Amino acid sequence: MGLRERKKEQTRTALVVAAARLFTENGYERTTVAEIAAAAEVSTRTFFAYFRAKEDVLFAGTDQRLAAIAEGFDTIQATTPLETMQRIVEHVLAASDDMADAGRLTILFSRPELQAQALQRLIAAERLIAGRLRRAYPDRLDDTLSRSAAGALVGALVGTVLAGVERGDPREALREQIRRALALLNDGLHTLE
Repeated sequence: MGLRERKKEQTRTALVVAAARLFTENGYERTTVAEIAAAAEVSTRTFFAYFRAKEDVLFAGTDQRLAAIAEGFDTIQATTPLETMQRIVEHVLAASDDMADAGRLTILFSRPELQAQALQRLIAAERLIAGRLRRAYPDRLDDTLSRSAAGALVGALVGTVLAGVERGDPREALREQIRRALALLNDGLHTLE
């Protein structure tokens, strides 16, 4: 990553961190884009160079996970669909900082329009995984099997993360629970080997 890319990533991270702090201190509704930008020491215009709207800051980690899924399919070599999915999850976990952020999830669940955006991103993840699995294993997976496998994976991850956040699991405990969920999923998806 070059200097320019690092600077852009630092600015993006500063915006996300500032927004999280302000949402906690002032509430999501009362926090403005201008306040987020000022707290990150950038202009409002710079904010909009990174995010379309205030709510998009809440999905910064989700968008990074979608990019990590695509990157994982481009770089990970595996012999079976199941092994591919396991390695993709490990790759995404390594790239995720906010999966267990209870404050962010509380905001998402408190507003129907944010729930809708979260659902859209889950559907995008499922479609991405299904499409990439189908392309990687055209002789083994048809459309139904690739979508079913992707849906099972996304469902297992979502259920595990939500349960962990509700229990207040720390980050490492949540990662272990995700591994347990993957082991259960592994038993059901052995037909893909």
